[in-house]
Amino acid sequence: MKARAFAILLTAMLLATAPAAQLPAVSWTCPMHPEILEPRKGACSMCGMDLEPVRLVTMYTCPVHAVIEQALPGKCRICARQLVQMTAELTFTCAGNREISQIERGRCADGSAMVPRYKQRAHGDHNPKHGGVFFMAPDNWHHLEGTYPADGRFRVYIYDDYAKPLTVSEARKVRGRVVMKETFDAKTGTTRELASAPLILARNGAFFEARIEPPALPAKLTAKISFTSGDKESRFDFTFPTHSKDLPARTTIPPTVAPGTTGVSGVSRTVIPSELPPLITDLKARRSEVESLVKSGSFAAIYAPALQAKDVALEIQTRQARTDGVDHDAVEASVKQIVLAAYQLDSYGDLGDGRKVEDAFTAFDAGISALDSLLAGPR
Repeated sequence: MKARAFAILLTAMLLATAPAAQLPAVSWTCPMHPEILEPRKGACSMCGMDLEPVRLVTMYTCPVHAVIEQALPGKCRICARQLVQMTAELTFTCAGNREISQIERGRCADGSAMVPRYKQRAHGDHNPKHGGVFFMAPDNWHHLEGTYPADGRFRVYIYDDYAKPLTVSEARKVRGRVVMKETFDAKTGTTRELASAPLILARNGAFFEARIEPPALPAKLTAKISFTSGDKESRFDFTFPTHSKDLPARTTIPPTVAPGTTGVSGVSRTVIPSELPPLITDLKARRSEVESLVKSGSFAAIYAPALQAKDVALEIQTRQARTDGVDHDAVEASVKQIVLAAYQLDSYGDLGDGRKVEDAFTAFDAGISALDSLLAGPR
């Protein structure tokens, strides 16, 4: 309790001395479908319920001691583990009345300043727990982590929407296998498996494991999993450059981002240059980052440079409107293609679907090339 109180006090001091403009913008989310996040008030596109206001922030917590919550990175004061990054909802409350919860700063009845309170958000924690590769399932509820701890051993850990391990009874409903080799027929659009092995639940229910013929590193493996009886099978593509290491002191690898201000999703927004040439250079640099991540199979990290490229493309569209001799309609079409492909890369990267990631990157790359060609004249 002392550690938690200290964390709350520290964060309160930081927020109290920061200007109000540094509070994250208000977004609107569905109380039943937290994956729905909109910039303005409205109705949920899935269930029709009224969206509710929320402030999303990046905070840091201990992977073992959840009572540790703070605004800045560091080490756990209980076990000295490196704190991991998480997306959470920020509200303000009173120390003497914890039932109070509001998204704006204010004063309590005794005149004291309200203190911040974090609430873990569904899908807010995508940190690997065992040194592996972390993905979100297409059902928007399950998450899973694939690891390759030793030659010939592939493990899968499955979690709920808060990145907590499934119960043993829930885990027993899961069925899956790992595919080591397959062939794809482009004419028919079908895949034929050439070598696979079943994923077997460990006795303690902690993970699923398959014993396979050791592939050469980097190892490329595909897990095909259904989470409940009768559930549609989902595909997850993994690439392991080396063996996974489940270290006692777990760390989070921060995404590769340009310096900037933090957006509501926890991704740093790109600091936009003021002229078109550096904008184009910046956009092409993001493309190179995405291409490298696609080739290496690091799908979970694609979202950062892809969404940064989206921001840069939109800024280019705004600035080129003042430039003569440019086909503005063609520029708009190219930017739309880049934006759509960036969101697809974000989504498919989370899902670990390598084939869809590659298709989205093809569109992403084509959109950037077209935009570069359109703006070559004014440069």
